[in-house]
Amino acid sequence: MASTSSQEFVLDVRGEECPIPEMRAAKELQKIPSGKLVVLTDHEPAIDVTLPSLCKSLGLRYETVKEGEYVKFIIYKERGSAKIDEIEGVSDTERITLGDVRLRDKLSDPTILMSFVPQIKAVDNVAPGSYILHMKWFISWETPLYVTLNPLPKGDIVYYTAYQKLPMTRISFGWRFVSNRVGNEVTLDITEWYKGPLSGQAKKSIRKHLEKAKETLPRVLTS
Repeated sequence: MASTSSQEFVLDVRGEECPIPEMRAAKELQKIPSGKLVVLTDHEPAIDVTLPSLCKSLGLRYETVKEGEYVKFIIYKERGSAKIDEIEGVSDTERITLGDVRLRDKLSDPTILMSFVPQIKAVDNVAPGSYILHMKWFISWETPLYVTLNPLPKGDIVYYTAYQKLPMTRISFGWRFVSNRVGNEVTLDITEWYKGPLSGQAKKSIRKHLEKAKETLPRVLTS
């Protein structure tokens, strides 16, 4: 990463595919106390989905500037701005209270999604932080899944983002796990979201998934 001033930093990830842009951006944001991180990228899923998801999970403002064949994805980090932002599309959240457990490794393993999302039939690891979901929801298909981990003072945010470009539309969906330790207990807020067609049906499915997560995840995460 190059520094152009005391407040602006440039991260050039042109030619890199997900999850590299958001993973490197997340790492650099941890180093910057405040200022502006300018990510140079030409990877469409990073521009449209995964970098925005990273910013929203950290409560950071961002904007995009088209520069010929690549985009400047500008992230503004202000002191004390580490709140968790809202998610676009349809979404729902469920809270689980657990005992004194360590969750980071388990929350970063996407196979846990299969314990409460029956539409996921299999998960293949293709690279660090990058997976393929084998899905069946009305039809069977495969979609990339990207995982981003953002440490918090007393927990973590783990973001799962799936993105699919179809002939007539785009869909994106995913899960956000926010863990927070208070004394000997850990609370886990699980948010599932979806953006695309058939949002009414998706919203019903999300509620069913979260009810199932409340039932199964305490066992899965503490075993």
